[in-house]
Amino acid sequence: MGGDNAPDEIVKGAALAVAELGVVIVLVGPQDIVQAAVETHAPLCADKISVVHAPEVVEMGESPSKSFRQKKESSIRVGLELLKSKQVDAFVSAGNTGAVMAASTLLLGRIDGVERPAIAAILPSKNGPFVMLDMGASVDSKPSHLLQFAKMGMCYSRLVLGLESPRIGLLNIGEETEKGNQLTQTTHELLNEDKTLNFSGNVEGKHILSGVVDVVVTDGFAGNSMLKFGEGAVDLFFDFFKTEARQNWRSLLGLLLLKPALREFKKRYDYSEYGGAPLLGLNGVSVIAHGRSDANAIKNAIRQANDAVESQLVENMTKAMG
Repeated sequence: MGGDNAPDEIVKGAALAVAELGVVIVLVGPQDIVQAAVETHAPLCADKISVVHAPEVVEMGESPSKSFRQKKESSIRVGLELLKSKQVDAFVSAGNTGAVMAASTLLLGRIDGVERPAIAAILPSKNGPFVMLDMGASVDSKPSHLLQFAKMGMCYSRLVLGLESPRIGLLNIGEETEKGNQLTQTTHELLNEDKTLNFSGNVEGKHILSGVVDVVVTDGFAGNSMLKFGEGAVDLFFDFFKTEARQNWRSLLGLLLLKPALREFKKRYDYSEYGGAPLLGLNGVSVIAHGRSDANAIKNAIRQANDAVESQLVENMTKAMG
């Protein structure tokens, strides 16, 4: 029931995942509403999709802590309870990010060696995808937290992206060692001292899309701000061309000629192609999808969850952080 387009796009995305990935899906929400959506949008997948009743829904503007205490039968909490009891292998939601994060942390618990979980986003660059964390789980971080983020990002990059020795970069306002505030300067020292990390040094925001590093480490405030700015920039790009196309026939003709290139750009840089952001550092696979997720984004969020399960991400990260 999470996201702006629930439940229809969620169910459509589940059906796509069943068809393309061969997974089995458990949908959680009000039985009558969700079952009706399944009958409408996924009639051919009925044998691979089941519905678990959860009468309560956490709205996007609700307090995460209050919703956890007061809505014990919400789709978020019921779904995570299924994961905790190992009735499912992973949890995916496009709902209230704070509520998903709070419930995931409280129900699943952190793995040993992790003080704070981190939201990791897989983002595109010129040289392929890279991992950036934290994207908003912790807005006030300590240097020790960022060191743990680097280790979790390295582990995720190895297991899911298949990189043998991921290059770690610390987001900063300059490449020089002495640049930044107390947090980034102390973190730089910790990352440089840890010989298990392939630390490349500071990286500026203007360079991260060039593919100079494979893992970008930052606190949740800066990470979330970067993510939202990037989403807005992509939206502005496409809005500009749509507006120009309406001005005259020359602009429209030019846009038609550029259509293949624009389609490839959208595929490479659109958030829906990357699906969701895994919440790393917990005893379970929990993936947070974008609130605007359409069916394609939901399918790819499920793909991310499935990749994490198949690579035994939690088990391997527990060993790496121990």
